Amino acid sequence: MPASTLAGVITACGTMFTAVALIITAVAGLVRSRKVEAKVDDVHKIVNQQRTDMQNYNRALINALQRHDIEVPADQSLPDVDRKAEHE
Repeated sequence: MPASTLAGVITACGTMFTAVALIITAVAGLVRSRKVEAKVDDVHKIVNQQRTDMQNYNRALINALQRHDIEVPADQSLPDVDRKAEHE
């Protein structure tokens, strides 16, 4: 067998093994990214629920203060234009 044919076979085998390794790595990365995506979705659900709960609690506190004729300060998170409209 000529040396060039042997070198070609060795190169082809090396290329094939490299391709297989890259495919395995890509599949593993895809599986890992899907697991991370699922965890991120779970965290978003928790955070969104906590935010909703906080907003509901704040509304309840505002209503309780207003029922007792206590002035509620303007929401500082709103832009100035929105705060002015809120008091009118």
